[in-house]
This record gives sequence, C-alpha cells and structure tokens, in this order.
Amino acid sequence: MQLGVEIGGTFTDLVWLDRDGMVRTGKVPSTPSQIEKAVLDAIESAEVPLAGITHFSHGSTVATNALLTRRGATTGLLTTLGFRDIIEIGTHDKVGNIYTAFYNKPRAPIARRLVREVVERIDAAGNVLVPLDKEQAWREVEILLAAGVQSLAVCLLHGYRSPVHERALRDLIAERAPHIGVFLSHEVSPEFREYERTVTTVVNAFVGPVVKGYVDRLKGNLETAGYAGALRLMQSNGGIMPSVAAGSNAVKMLLSGPAAGVRAAIWFAKRNDIADILTLDMGGTSTDVAIAPGLNARIVPELVVDGLPIRTTTMDMATVGAGGGSIASIDPGGFLNVGPASAGAQPGPACYGRGGELPTVTDAQVIAGLLRPARFFGGRMELRTDLAEKAIATLGLPGSLQDAADAILRMVNSNMAAAVRLVSTARGVDPRDYTLVAYGGGGPVHGAMVAEEVGMRRVLVPWAPGTTSAFGLLVADLIVDLVVAKIELLSDGTLDAASVALLKSLCDEEAKRLDLERGSYEVQAGVDLRYAGQGFELTLWRDLAPATAADLDVQFQKEHLARYGYSRPNLKTQVVNLRARIVQRNEARLATPIAEADPSREQKTIVLDGKKLAATFMARSALKPTESLEGPAVLEEMTSTSFVPAGWRATCLASGDLLIEKIDA
Repeated sequence: MQLGVEIGGTFTDLVWLDRDGMVRTGKVPSTPSQIEKAVLDAIESAEVPLAGITHFSHGSTVATNALLTRRGATTGLLTTLGFRDIIEIGTHDKVGNIYTAFYNKPRAPIARRLVREVVERIDAAGNVLVPLDKEQAWREVEILLAAGVQSLAVCLLHGYRSPVHERALRDLIAERAPHIGVFLSHEVSPEFREYERTVTTVVNAFVGPVVKGYVDRLKGNLETAGYAGALRLMQSNGGIMPSVAAGSNAVKMLLSGPAAGVRAAIWFAKRNDIADILTLDMGGTSTDVAIAPGLNARIVPELVVDGLPIRTTTMDMATVGAGGGSIASIDPGGFLNVGPASAGAQPGPACYGRGGELPTVTDAQVIAGLLRPARFFGGRMELRTDLAEKAIATLGLPGSLQDAADAILRMVNSNMAAAVRLVSTARGVDPRDYTLVAYGGGGPVHGAMVAEEVGMRRVLVPWAPGTTSAFGLLVADLIVDLVVAKIELLSDGTLDAASVALLKSLCDEEAKRLDLERGSYEVQAGVDLRYAGQGFELTLWRDLAPATAADLDVQFQKEHLARYGYSRPNLKTQVVNLRARIVQRNEARLATPIAEADPSREQKTIVLDGKKLAATFMARSALKPTESLEGPAVLEEMTSTSFVPAGWRATCLASGDLLIEKIDA
C-alpha cells in the first residue's frame, strides 16, 4: 500500500492506494501553526492503516513559506574577498515588470552584516590564484557565530569550476564548529552566474534547517503512529526524492505541490487518450497553470520566488493570486481587485465562520449560487451565507450583492485566463488545440469559464479533483537532477564517451548515497545550449550515450525554433552545462472507484455574467459512465464542485473522469 499527503494553503489532502489497488482519499483543513499536525489529522480521519503502508510520499509548502515569510534559519554567507555585495547589487532586471517606474528590488534573503569575505581566488579555468587563508577565514566565521548564525552558505568565485576552497572551508568549520550546518555552492548549484548561484545557495541554507526539522518531526510522529516505511518528498521538477536529501536540497521543494498536480494531470489525461493539455490548479491561495504538449511538461532550470532567482530544475508554470481564499478589495482608484492576498486556512473565507471578515472568491461563489452551503465539503462543513453577504457588502459596489459576487468571479476568471495565455499564446501555442485539465478545490468551478475566455473547447475534470496534487504523489517517478558546468563552444567532445562516463559515475555515486538499488533506475543526459552571446540557454534531454556536435546542433536548432519561433544555424552554438537525471520509474497500478450516489436533482437559480439562470444541481457520481448532461449545471462531490456553463455539455467518461465540452452552435 502507498500513501500520498499534500499540504495546501487551506486544505491538506490525502490519497492512498489500498491492498486491492483501489485509491482512497481524505481531506482536512490545514494547520499553519503546526504544519505536520494536518498530516496526522488526515491519516486519522481517513483511517489509514499506517503499519501496512510501504511508501509514503509527501508534498509540502514548508520551504516556500519559510522563504516568503523570511522565517528560516539565521544564515551567514562566506564569499570571496571583494564580492560581499553580490546579493545587494543583484542584476539590472526588473523582475515581474520591466516598465514600472516604482520598482523595488527583491528583499535580500540575508542581512549584509551576515556576509563576510575570505581571502582566496580561483580563476574561471579552476586555477588557484590566491590560496585560501584558513586562519583569516576562521576569524570571519567567528564573527558570524557571535552574531548567532545557525547555518552557513559558502559561495566562492568560480567555486563551480574548482570546489577545493569551498571544501576546505567546510572541513575547517566541521572541525571547529560542528554544530553549524554548512551548504556549499558547488553542491547546491554548480553553475556559473554568480548572483543566481549565491542566492540559490543562501536560500538553501536559509530554508534547509527548517525543512529538515519539519521532516524529522514528521518522521518521528509517523513512527510513533506505527509507520516504518520510507518517506519521500515531492520536488519542483515533478519527481520525488528520498527524505534523507531534504535538508541539503530544500530549494528543490519550493513548488512541490503544484508539480505533483501537473504530474497527476498528465496521468489522468493519458488514461483518457488525451495528448495535449494545459493544467489549471486552483487552490485556496493561488492558481497554477502549466502546459504539457504530448503529455511532456516543460522543465526549466530556474524559478523565481519572491523576486529571487533559484537555480534548480522545475516545471514551467505560471502562478496568479487567484484562489478560493483570494481577497477582493477596492483599490485607491475605485477599481475592484481580487488577490493576491488570501484569507488562507485561518481564518479563511468569511463563509467558513472562523472569524474571517474580508470578502473572498469562495464568498462570491456562495452568493452567486455556485456552492450550496449545506453540500460543501460533502456536507462536513456548512457554509454561512449570512457571513458571506456581510463580507461582500463591505466592498460597497453598486447594484445587488449578486452583482458584486458576479464581478468578483469575472475578475478571477480573467486573472486565470491571463495565466493560461502566458504559457500558451505568449509562446506561440494555440490553446484551442489543447484540453484544459481543471483540478484543485476551485479549478472545476471555473475551468469551463476560463476555457471559454481563451477559446478552448474541452475541459477534463479528474476523479476527486480536490485531491489531484496528492494523487500525483502516488504516480510520480523518483527523480534526481545533477549538473556539471562546462562552458565552451559545441564540439564532438561535448558529449563524447568521456563525458558520458563522467555523468554516469556522478549518478552512480549519488544513487549510492541515496541508497538506490543498482539496476532499479535509468539515467538521462541533458545539455544546456545557446547561441554564443545569448543570455539564456535551452536544455536538451537525451539518452545517456555519446552524441556528435552535428546531432546536438540539429536538436538545438529545432528546439529553439519551436520555443522562440526562429533559429540561426549560421551562429556558433555554445555549451553551458551538462546535466544528468536519475529516474526510478513508478510501477504502481492504480484504479479509481466510481461511487454510488443519490440520483436526485434540484433546480436552483444562479447569477453569472449579469444573468439569472436556472441550473441543475446534482451529485457528480450520479452521472454514470457514458451519460451526459447539458449546462447550466453544477455537479457536487466532497473534494470540489464542477460547473457546466450554458452551451456546454458534461460527459462521464468510462474512466469516471468528467469531460466538459462546448456544444457546437
């Protein structure tokens, strides 16, 4: 039996595979003040027999929250003499909006007083120009220890090329201050670009102890509850990793929840013979959108969190502050805004009755009639219409409360549609050729409305959509990414037999460290290429085998043309990095049950787009395989609610998944 638990901003979701190969679910409110408590609450609520579970996969926002709230370990940075201000200076980029006249640079992850310089210098070829002065370095470490640092990041100039001085510093600190965690840039992010490498190393040192502490507490509580199996953690690249790597690889978990959702969306699309998908994951705090042509999600080498560039492989996603808990407000100009601020799990939307007073998207859904208060969360959590009305009224918008709720819903639909365009039309991809996979607590409510806005005609709603991200934990492969800097012009020596042997040895060494059985995994090779002089590169993934420069260049020209709409075969091609990926395939066989339900239907008035409509309300499970229902209709289930607009038809597929299609005029 296998178990997956994913912590979201509002709810914590559980999915487990029982002895019969059937998938079961559970869902409980998240507990932000004591995060691991929600995991145990979900296990207890679902009555999971922990003693029989062999694999436990977990997705968490612990790393992201620690960074966003700046509540990580007190961190110090050791860098090369003369480079103390590399984080303060940053780059010339205006992250998010290059046109704003009121741009504020991202907050530095650590204070300048906690950055110290050491005497040493290595050149770009890896040659030692100035030997490391260990005693001078130790005096700088002592200053940081006196300042109360709990974690140390070490990022020396050209440490990616030759790590000899970084390793010497770690040995020195381990000998004289063994209680301090040390994170080296050549292990965290062995790539050139000094600012990005430094930020990534510092962020890893900042959140690493928090993640490790959380994982240790969780493992202890699970063992007390009877679990003796392996614990694995979801990464931003859509793969899981052993928990032993959590502390040293904390930056790899920053998008663990959304990545798990995309992995599950691909699984559901594949079982329904759907080839090209866009994903819409609407939770309590935000909405994440990704694209997977041919069911291959795009992987990029960097993500940006709170304006900070983090060099780690991640699924290519766009995120907007559009969740069920997103707060509606009136800006100084008198215009309606929705998000990015969120009511979260505590106090949550006003209609939850937990003390929230601000108007949210969920409150608008109640007022518009899309959610029946007595049926929310399978009837386990009744919503307060009176509190929702009181909250919406505080906006002071003209017209009725239904008009105000309608305006909020149209605004949030527009925000999500913009995110869909960002990963599709903005990149030369026509979304009309794709199927939108809508999941999360709110995705199925808004999926068809967002699809209509961008011209899409098909929406797939997976089984138990409110737990899709947790489901992704059960179907994800174990993935470990490694990188080696190699900056040179493309040649036949780029990926020759010697390079392949180097990548294979690195993978074997890492697999041994992670206790992966030899023969249980495969290895892939990646090459980062760009035109000489370009600022960014593309990663080409291949089988781990030698390749000629001509083969690599042909693949690069095709990828560049597909991604950017042009290629320049006459320009020289430059190599930046070699990559290797360990992949241990998930062979789990899963089946999702189709539940029996009350077949009764009810007609109820809803308000959308300024119109009052008579909609059919019924349990989703009452729609049997091959049966269809035309909108407007609302299909209810415990983990979510699916809305079928007028002019659309919902069909229950043989798999039990729901396909919502626009009806031809």
